[in-house]
Amino acid sequence: MLLLRSRTDVCVEILERPTVEALASALPLAHAVVLVGEQPVLTREMIERAPRLLVAARMGAGFDNFDIAALTARGIPLITTGSANAGAVAEHALYLLLAVARQGPTRHQAVKAGRWQRTFGAIELAGKTCLVVGMGRIGHEIARRATALDMRVIGVDPRLKVGSTGARGVELRASLEVALPEADVVVLACALTAETRGMISEAALARMKPTAFLINVARGPIVDESALALALAQGRLAGAGLDVLTVEPPSFDNPLLSLDNVVFTPHVASHVATVYERMSATCVRSLLAALDGKIDRGMVVNGEVLG
Repeated sequence: MLLLRSRTDVCVEILERPTVEALASALPLAHAVVLVGEQPVLTREMIERAPRLLVAARMGAGFDNFDIAALTARGIPLITTGSANAGAVAEHALYLLLAVARQGPTRHQAVKAGRWQRTFGAIELAGKTCLVVGMGRIGHEIARRATALDMRVIGVDPRLKVGSTGARGVELRASLEVALPEADVVVLACALTAETRGMISEAALARMKPTAFLINVARGPIVDESALALALAQGRLAGAGLDVLTVEPPSFDNPLLSLDNVVFTPHVASHVATVYERMSATCVRSLLAALDGKIDRGMVVNGEVLG
């Protein structure tokens, strides 16, 4: 905020309660807009009512609350904060994986309840195959950390050349269908798009090993939660670590909540004070650069608007 207020040529309006109505009301006079959370959604109708809008920004990596097609049609670039939160999200993905693989929360609760049970059931990750779905900045950081655990890492990303070996020795596969049967761990780090919505379906889960784990630090709607709950309950999947859900917070009747082989966190993979400071500074600098005509192409989601 200090960076923004230091510019005398920039007038800042903060929406403390960013409802759909408040955002729609403020947009017609705006040259730039920054969304911090996953709500509200910047819709086509709002964009059409913002004739002065030159640039949009998201403080974070996800951009599913923007109508990308509408922004692109207007030639408006959408900026995200790049790698500012990639390391933190990758760390959280590994936390969820370790918690599930070592049955951490269950054993913690058992000890607190007076049950000192030295049972088997945990697995070691060294030598296992980790499939990273979405090899962007976060995906690469997950791969780097998984490699440090002596895991073999494979990846799926339609933007990258199939059959090549990417950063950190990641072996790229042609499709999710091809990659799933190989994986002992599947980590979702892709954007929520029309193509990825519901991608982890009943059919996809059926292609996974019954000993495999699913980790989601991307977006909840990528996973068919009913199909996932059934696969976990029936032993067709060993466990899951979920930082995101389709409905947040979940309703009490969500079947996933009743399962002992699922570890949850409340969409906090990047909720670290130092990370938020870094994301906000990166977002503001990128936004001001764009307004000054010095946009960083590497931060733009819809790069085609730049010509």
